[in-house]
Amino acid sequence: MTFRFAHLADLHVGAWRERALAETNLSAVRAAFERCIEERVDFIVIAGDLFDATLPDMAHVRETADLLRRVGDAGIPVYATYGSHDYSPSATSVIDVLEASGLFTKLMASDLVGEGDEALIRPRFFVDPATGAKLAGLSGRQRSLEREYYRRLDHAYLEAEPGFKVFVFHSALDEVLPEHDLHAESMPRSFLPPGFDYYAGGHIHTRIESAVPGGRGVLAYPGPLLGHQYGDLERARDAPRGFFIVTADESVTDLSFVEVPLPPVVLHDLPAEGRTAGEVACSLDEAVASRSHEGAIVLVRARGRLAAGDPREIPFGAAREALETQGALCVKLSRSGLAGPARHRIRGDGAEAKQEIEARVIADRCAGFEPDPALDDQVRARVAAAFEGGAGTKTGRRVLEAVAVEPVDGEAVRAFASRVRERAGAVLPGLEEER
Repeated sequence: MTFRFAHLADLHVGAWRERALAETNLSAVRAAFERCIEERVDFIVIAGDLFDATLPDMAHVRETADLLRRVGDAGIPVYATYGSHDYSPSATSVIDVLEASGLFTKLMASDLVGEGDEALIRPRFFVDPATGAKLAGLSGRQRSLEREYYRRLDHAYLEAEPGFKVFVFHSALDEVLPEHDLHAESMPRSFLPPGFDYYAGGHIHTRIESAVPGGRGVLAYPGPLLGHQYGDLERARDAPRGFFIVTADESVTDLSFVEVPLPPVVLHDLPAEGRTAGEVACSLDEAVASRSHEGAIVLVRARGRLAAGDPREIPFGAAREALETQGALCVKLSRSGLAGPARHRIRGDGAEAKQEIEARVIADRCAGFEPDPALDDQVRARVAAAFEGGAGTKTGRRVLEAVAVEPVDGEAVRAFASRVRERAGAVLPGLEEER
């Protein structure tokens, strides 16, 4: 039989602190679900990050629950994995509450086959009752913790399952990373289990359609609607946003992208390299007066090192007020790349800030680290040396990545603790003998 399903991802409900952007994002999500109802798709797949946080604003939760209820009332089941933003390994999140209320089916249930670090994970298949399509998936996790899960997937079991199969995941893949995400944590495409007809991806904030080499499957990422950070807004100027509708019978026969309309996005890029603060201020005034900004999301980006003057002399506040007076829907300023002659930097909405803060915190913690006095003197000295200087910061990152794992379904506490010690011992040889 021929059937159709929708593939959405990275909706990030509740992402924006600016009310106008939060409401715009909700409107886009509403439009996407309403289009699914109009198109009478057989089911909907959400590949992670329905919400931007585990505990979003309750008004946003209520609105989302109402939308999911309307979809269900239209006879359209929703299947979802959790993303790196709405997943919580240690506490119940709002999305768990919605799932428990029957508003959608989560796809992360799995069985553990074998013991210890080499036990295999078998995600369970969920069969859509109307179409017979079989769905399985894994959640996304922070800092690519899911790599351990993918390493232990029982590929043979998953490939042998007959029928039309959809694998839903929330991870970046090395082979399809867009240029703006080349620094992101990712994993090789070979980690995906073979034998599926459609791989419904999330997490990469770019629309991607790709054939799976050597296989019959189609790999796709629909990208976000409005996204959740400044860079997403910049890229929304050039690329339509929306979701996929997939037509299938025994295999995928058509993949159509359905655009969801967004407000216009206007970017004013102000180069500051080698210019004075006064010259940049003039460029800012000209940008404000250059066109009508009514109803637009306005982005103002200043970057570069000034030849003279203080970045604080540039009247960004006045420009914001002028743009809002013109009727701009929202004004976002990005000044993280702006510096004065004396290396004075202004923090703004730039994407680099979070990474820089993380690096500084890790370096500070490594510099002040003191090993447990109970350790053998030689081991203690070796561990202390491992955290010194720039190499010590790298060691700190490796230790964090080594211990940032979670117990898999069915794994005993003792076995999990042993696995964590072994991973830490691989980074800091000599600790295993001291346990």
